[in-house]
Amino acid sequence: MDFRPLKLADDLPGLRPFFIEQPFRLSDYTCGFQIMWSPYAQTAWAVCEDCLVLRTRFGGKTAFNYPLHPSGDFEAEQRALDAIEAWCVENGVALALSSLPAERLAPMAQRYGRSLSLANPRTWRDYLYAFSDFATYAGKRFAGQRNHVSKFRRLYPQATFRRMEARDIPAVLAFLREQAQEHQPKDSFLAQEERVGCERVLALFGALGFCGGLMELDGRILGVTVGEVAGDTLVVHIEKALRAYEGLYPALANAFALSCQSPGLLYINREDDAGDCGLRKSKLQYNPVRLLDKYLLTPRRVIEDLEAPPVLHGQGIELRPVPDGDARDFGRLARDVELNRYWGWDWRTAWKEEGDPSDAWFLGLARRDFRNRREISLGIYRAEGGPLLGEAVFHNFTYHSTVELGVRLLPEHHRRGYATQAMRLMADHALCYWGLDRAIVRCFRENCPSHAMLQRAGFRPDREDETFFWLARTAKS
Repeated sequence: MDFRPLKLADDLPGLRPFFIEQPFRLSDYTCGFQIMWSPYAQTAWAVCEDCLVLRTRFGGKTAFNYPLHPSGDFEAEQRALDAIEAWCVENGVALALSSLPAERLAPMAQRYGRSLSLANPRTWRDYLYAFSDFATYAGKRFAGQRNHVSKFRRLYPQATFRRMEARDIPAVLAFLREQAQEHQPKDSFLAQEERVGCERVLALFGALGFCGGLMELDGRILGVTVGEVAGDTLVVHIEKALRAYEGLYPALANAFALSCQSPGLLYINREDDAGDCGLRKSKLQYNPVRLLDKYLLTPRRVIEDLEAPPVLHGQGIELRPVPDGDARDFGRLARDVELNRYWGWDWRTAWKEEGDPSDAWFLGLARRDFRNRREISLGIYRAEGGPLLGEAVFHNFTYHSTVELGVRLLPEHHRRGYATQAMRLMADHALCYWGLDRAIVRCFRENCPSHAMLQRAGFRPDREDETFFWLARTAKS
């Protein structure tokens, strides 16, 4: 996937179709949310399988939003997830899905059921309300809101509400600065960043089809609200008002809902409370129909659960980490370009300095790959001891219980059955001990000795392309 940094003014108008019909009713999947917070999340985007894929980075950790298809095509979403997984494996990044909607939790748990962790922070949850409740404040549950609105109308009968237009933006920006000064005692870094985010939303108000409203009194703005429609939900991104005017907030929310009424709008999302106790109390007083869960789902591959590379004991051979004392033989094995023409990786692509690398560099590279949970490199030894025979590698651990295997031997140990034994031992460990579904291997089409060895090790044809034969073993085989 080709990820590009999200440029708000340049990219969001073209990406808007992915957001306007999203079925999850979450604020995270709206243009306004991206404008408010994506600069701090280092958001990047790509389109894959007709889905929008958003990648974020908070605190040095990478996460992906659930793929967003304009018409909610579940199969397309799954194919996009395949691509995200492949990107993570290729780039050595642990997969994490952030802001996962509750509607997709069950299939994701099934998809990654082998091992995963879930988090559902209370401070992430959006407050979802029935649209009709805000339009009418009907019933005993909303007696307090009706009383506040009545008081506001009695105290300020000349106050009027109207829909916001693009020409109002300069006055609204001035109001936001005034409102921020009024709230100075409660101000914080987060509040300052929110105000800057509001200014970015207003800068794209017309380009992204946002809706908004103003409560005014004698030409002075008392309150501002801005939102956008996503599917059957009005998502409110901005609601700011002057505290000195009693009842203003309920009156503003009610007037905005009335101005946005349409047959297709069923809900209002008023976003999360950011952990602010006062804001939480206020949002709960408006009687949400439910809180929208947003999950952080982190699948775990086998390699991520290992504290150290394993030691495998077979009939006549042993696979174990290569010690420093065998660095010379390991370097000799790794640097021989002719010997490794079928290995699939040339060390010269990673070596960036003059001259040849040391033997220790090759061994250090293998150990670093395990620390980064990219692959596991084990030395092949005779069970009774002796010199290094070759290398056995587990790599390309996928999120679908599959691992790819590879073996290479020093020239003096060819044609003695060591590769066949190592392949059998690795496949047995992956399938029976780790409980994976498949162990796969690939060999170049012209590498006939390797193809024959893999068949002797119990691997069976799986697929092929112009370059490789792919073979596989399962627990059944």
